[in-house]
Amino acid sequence: MATRRLECAIEQIVDWHPHLFVEPHVVAFVAVADQYSASPASFDVECTNVRSRWLGNARAIRLQASWHRDTAQKAARLRSTMQSGPLVELASIAMALILARRVVSLGKIDVTDYGARADYRTRRQRVVLEVSGTETKADLNRRHREKVTQALDNPFGWDAYVVVCAFSAAGHRIRFSKHSITEASHG
Repeated sequence: MATRRLECAIEQIVDWHPHLFVEPHVVAFVAVADQYSASPASFDVECTNVRSRWLGNARAIRLQASWHRDTAQKAARLRSTMQSGPLVELASIAMALILARRVVSLGKIDVTDYGARADYRTRRQRVVLEVSGTETKADLNRRHREKVTQALDNPFGWDAYVVVCAFSAAGHRIRFSKHSITEASHG
């Protein structure tokens, strides 16, 4: 079976999530991705327990995110303004917002309170979304395990989607997974 492909311009997340201020995430994504690859940046996305009409039976997709020249100019300035860690976190959220909209159709997502063990929640599906990122590819699986544990400890008692991105010159990867709250109680 051929790998499913998802292509978009990173700037589209502004229109997909109009109630959120995601312009900084867009620029941060370009600030990080542009260091490793030209536009469009390609991500190998591993999908675990993710079910959607768009995904079908696929367990992996190729996500290609392009960007406009003016966004790249802003990204160069942002790299001079912010440290790498916060940039990677914002960039990873941008990728998660694409997956949330185009792959699993979460609808309107709301930011959670600080300390809620997840970054976002959606009332329609009663699920949380936890996001993280790294520029060290070897940290991807460990970070994903940590974020699954964290997200399942959410105060809502809801299932969790977890998105962890690895930005690397050797190739970008994303682990995208869904976890039932029963996993937390049954180990």
